[in-house]
Amino acid sequence: MSSSISAEQKVTLLRKYMKDLQLDAFIIPSEDAHQSEYVANCDQRRQFISDFTGSAGFAVVTQQEALLWTDGRYFLQAEKELDSKIWKLMRMLEDKSLEDWLVDCFIAESPQTVRNIGMDGRFISVASFKRLEKTLQDKGSSNASLVLLTIGEENLVDKVWGKDKPPIPKSLVFLHSEEYAGESVKSKLARVRESMAKNHCNLLIVSALDEVAWLFNLRGSDVEYNPVFLSYAIITDTQSLLFVDASRLEKEAQQSLNEQNIQTIPYENIFQVLQEKAKGCKVWLDKNKGNMALYQVCQNAPCEKIVEKPCPISWFKALKNEREVQGAKDAHIRDAAALITYFAWLEHQVVVEKQKPTECEAADVLDSLRSKQNLFVSLSFPTISSVGSNAAIIHYRPNPKDCKRVDNQHIYLCDSGGQYRDGTTDVTRTLHFGIPSQREKECYTRVLKSHIQMDTAIFPKGTSGLALDCLTRAPLWKVGLDYRHGTGHGVGSFLNVHEGPQSISFRPSASEVALEPNMLVTDEPGYYEDGAFGIRIENVLLIKSVETPNQFGGKPYYGFEHITFVPMESRLIDLNLLTDEELTWINRYHEECWSKVSPYLKDEKAFKWLQERTRPLNK
Repeated sequence: MSSSISAEQKVTLLRKYMKDLQLDAFIIPSEDAHQSEYVANCDQRRQFISDFTGSAGFAVVTQQEALLWTDGRYFLQAEKELDSKIWKLMRMLEDKSLEDWLVDCFIAESPQTVRNIGMDGRFISVASFKRLEKTLQDKGSSNASLVLLTIGEENLVDKVWGKDKPPIPKSLVFLHSEEYAGESVKSKLARVRESMAKNHCNLLIVSALDEVAWLFNLRGSDVEYNPVFLSYAIITDTQSLLFVDASRLEKEAQQSLNEQNIQTIPYENIFQVLQEKAKGCKVWLDKNKGNMALYQVCQNAPCEKIVEKPCPISWFKALKNEREVQGAKDAHIRDAAALITYFAWLEHQVVVEKQKPTECEAADVLDSLRSKQNLFVSLSFPTISSVGSNAAIIHYRPNPKDCKRVDNQHIYLCDSGGQYRDGTTDVTRTLHFGIPSQREKECYTRVLKSHIQMDTAIFPKGTSGLALDCLTRAPLWKVGLDYRHGTGHGVGSFLNVHEGPQSISFRPSASEVALEPNMLVTDEPGYYEDGAFGIRIENVLLIKSVETPNQFGGKPYYGFEHITFVPMESRLIDLNLLTDEELTWINRYHEECWSKVSPYLKDEKAFKWLQERTRPLNK
């Protein structure tokens, strides 16, 4: 993100605006007003102020310090992007948490002085604010005052940004037809209202962008790679209000809304209308996705009560219907054809033509091949095309100015995906076009064993992603290896590539949601050796019911069906580390790759490449 002022000037100017409001610290989250993981350009405030481009983390600026917290996926990236003379990197789960730092370092510096800690209520969730507030209270920090900017105040980072700030996007909002959605808007609204009645609520605020898009069978492109549009919704017993500029609606989209008597109201009017509608109501606001500005409006209305449970749409959306499941499968087959064609081309360039395309040049070829697939709309995230030490940067994004070249000496990791009308894809493969070292083979094979461990897991109803995360890591843990990211995330249906509420992760939140049939999750263990190489293997899995000889406690048991079909890298497999069962799994998986994808290959090199890469492996 380019800027007309330097990193130091940005922080200096922010401190001036903080001083004007008598703020001693200002918290800048990554999220937008909808708590989105990926945000529109105009909402990339944390990225603008810090120059760190990762999708997760938050910044805190005081009059003396500037700190940025992020998780293990981004440690190496943050080290490269942050100006160390201005910013201090705080590694989540390794360094002090925000709460501990505020109490032990910031507040403790002046224990007799009230410290005003500011943040914009539009961009911090109810849960995050209350968690910070409670922690400070529990730690006895009576001299800490949390200050929320009011709805009418300009965000302080926006003031620094000035004329360089990108405009609010206004992409075309189009209909996601029932042919692909698999359920009508009428049916979805009925299910939502039934859930509201069960929870004794008569007004639901839908704040998450993908939940609004899912509910009304609409899509847009306000956020790059995510087919969503800036919007809110309010659902009552009798009304459905969609907060989006009507001029943005495609004709078929407007017609669909009219058929269900769904009223459109300008996006910026949400607070004004909510103030009126919430009076005396029992309001349902998801504490993790609703922001503090919405919460304050409901309190001030005043409403009768605020229910802070997860929005029911999150769960409805996660359980794919029959049409969405089939669409996901179909999309992954076409996507595999593009990837296989790409890998065949890349290997031919390196091995036969003796060419060394750059990471960016290679990614451009893949993006072009993917775009030619039927029902393609866009990428689902920027293609990660990484060589050697760059592959050790978990969410690496190649830059034409300093990217490496693909060769036959180093590991090549490619993580990519597409948005198709019938589904969203996400797949990672790690390749080598020469003779890998024994260390690379051992690490790859351990990751592959972990991948198979999850793919073949059988588990009882009620099992969470936290339990499966531990199970998946076991083959790596046995030899002292690990990775600093989750093992899997949910995947949308022509929606966000990262979708909740389910996840396979070491994070406590993964224990809060039980895995259920018809959920999609990724299976992506990895291993990263800083400065040397990175390995990740990722498939998308569908959770399904399975038959078991016994049913302890009368519980049903579940397992997985993989829907991604791209071969593993046989050059990197150490067959001696595999059990007979694991080798059988690989050979069966490769049989599936051949039978399912070969009919879709139009390129002769791709056909031969797949044929060669799916030959049976033997010890």
